[in-house]
Amino acid sequence: MPINEKGQFADSDLDHRAGITKVRGGWTQEKVKKELKTMQSLAEPISFYREIAKFDTPEEFAQHLCYHGSGRHISNLKPSIVLPKGVLLGGGYDERYFAISLSKDREMASNFTGDSRFGSVAPVLLRRGTIIKKIPEISDSSQLTDIISDLWNEGIDAVILGDHNKEHSEREISVLNPKCISVGPSESFQVYNKRKTPSFTAEEIEDLWLNSADKYKELAIKNWEAKNKIFKEKNGRDMTSKAWSEKAESLYQYHQFNKDCYLKRKEELSQQAESNSITDFLLSKTHNQAPSESIKIKSPKLK
Repeated sequence: MPINEKGQFADSDLDHRAGITKVRGGWTQEKVKKELKTMQSLAEPISFYREIAKFDTPEEFAQHLCYHGSGRHISNLKPSIVLPKGVLLGGGYDERYFAISLSKDREMASNFTGDSRFGSVAPVLLRRGTIIKKIPEISDSSQLTDIISDLWNEGIDAVILGDHNKEHSEREISVLNPKCISVGPSESFQVYNKRKTPSFTAEEIEDLWLNSADKYKELAIKNWEAKNKIFKEKNGRDMTSKAWSEKAESLYQYHQFNKDCYLKRKEELSQQAESNSITDFLLSKTHNQAPSESIKIKSPKLK
């Protein structure tokens, strides 16, 4: 159970395979396809910020941040193998496979719009606890079809494809289990003369992480108030559920503790760097300055 001095959240929040059907004889392509029809990603903004708050540092959050591009609106993501016929495929290719394609590069993801005039790109979070496997010898999600049963039998949620260090790598990550991802707010754009859509900067990632718990709480209370208004108009009383639960508050405090620790560490490093800079400056002045000549003071002659 992730826990610190202020808060915690349950191990069950990290088990993204909970609720998946227990099958006899192992997984087959047909069984996987049938299961995927019942599954989808998290897609509400409140879920996105809640899942960010579960990471202990912005660096850990950044490692799990990816992007998805599409020629249509981005919301609940599912592998293309289970999408209805006639639906424009999000990856930009007219192929159907058992995975959701993401990229670690936002600009690369934004290019997957197919023949659409307008496209969308959204941040997608691999939730904490996601079971990830690297397969450098495979470079495309369509190549996973032959081994999809094996990957499901291994309990793999997502696969890092190819060598992300290569110059022209798409830096692709294939998500096999839609439950292990949370989709953030998307941004739309015109495909013709498309402007660049660079990945989030370190500062933007830090800001997202620092404010995630506050944003989660703000949206949770707003959502409750909206639902309670409708409920009260119909029933003449407030809902029995709370606007902000003890479980939510525990996660909030968990993040606040990590946030305080991070900011304290950042301040210490800043002061250390400043101290080192001053020391280096003084040493450089001492080393570069010519030795000063001794000043002789003549005593006044007594009359």
